[in-house]
Amino acid sequence: MKVQQIETSKGKTWEVDGYLINGGHKVRVKKRGFDSKRTAQQWFNHETVLFDNGESKYNKKTTPNNMTVKELYDIWLETYQHSVEESTLGKTMTIFRLHVLPTWRDTLLTDIKPLDLQRYINTLQRDMQMYKKVTGYFRRLLDVAVKMDVIAVNPFTKIDLPRERKVINKPKQFMDVDEFKAFVDVLDNQYSQINQQAYTLLRLGAFTGMRTEELLALQWRHIDFDNGYVSITQALGRGLGGSTYIKEPKSRTSKRTLKIDNKMLFVMSSWYDTTKYNGDDNFVFTHGGNTLQPLRPNKWLHDVSDRYGVAVGLSMHKLRHTWATLALDQGATVKQVQTYLGHADASITLNVYSDITKRASDEAGNILSKISI
Repeated sequence: MKVQQIETSKGKTWEVDGYLINGGHKVRVKKRGFDSKRTAQQWFNHETVLFDNGESKYNKKTTPNNMTVKELYDIWLETYQHSVEESTLGKTMTIFRLHVLPTWRDTLLTDIKPLDLQRYINTLQRDMQMYKKVTGYFRRLLDVAVKMDVIAVNPFTKIDLPRERKVINKPKQFMDVDEFKAFVDVLDNQYSQINQQAYTLLRLGAFTGMRTEELLALQWRHIDFDNGYVSITQALGRGLGGSTYIKEPKSRTSKRTLKIDNKMLFVMSSWYDTTKYNGDDNFVFTHGGNTLQPLRPNKWLHDVSDRYGVAVGLSMHKLRHTWATLALDQGATVKQVQTYLGHADASITLNVYSDITKRASDEAGNILSKISI
């Protein structure tokens, strides 16, 4: 080991140059930037102790090559669970529990062959439409294995990911104007007499395009009855084991204030007068004063569909699609729809509602043709 003073562009400094040795493992280290010979020597001595204990950054990092997929998953999950919301964590764990671990749990990471992985991917595509989500998580896990030097190459880089099948006779994504009118007519004149809370929630969702998680987190203090506004400041998250919790909205732009018409305001006011949970901090839609379960609104919507044959095959998310589609069709700008729905970027609005925006674009292409020349 040699310690010497050297000249650099920033002036004189001390440098240490030597070897760290532990059994048959020998590593040369060279480091400069010390303010004295003594500090350089102290650093080298300290690094020698760490190297002997296998704790130095110069130790060759080795990871057991007999690690299974489940063992790596458990290690990865310890970090991942602190970086995402509880609702996202739950979805991720479900995907691994149902679709990845049953096949690969006890497989050694070094034994995952591209051919076996290709067969697995092909099976997923036949069995489930959203296979990309499953393979995306599995691929991410194997990326971790590469970073940890368990495997040299992610086997996903050696296979072909099939394109997602185009669904023939794809279920309808939204209602047209006449279907929407029929849906609202049923709500106002029939379903309102059967389940007032469900009626109020479904109607508010239909006329605002609010996300289900936003509807379920509404409290009465968010309703401005004097001026006709609904403020969206929070959302309902899904926790582990079926629990729920209040969280921040999906994005910064999801915090917004929506104008509602007089009819909707009257419906909200009627529900306010009916429910016994109408304090400022009470939730607008409740089960015994607690928040509703996230699937309840969809069950109510399906109940309406089954009873009256309207909004057939639609979900609450497609009710949101309906609002956006009809708004664009009635002349609203993409920017207005983006703001009202709380999309973080206009490209989201354009991508999600590409059919209606393409029609608007086609119609715009004929505008100048109307000019007499």
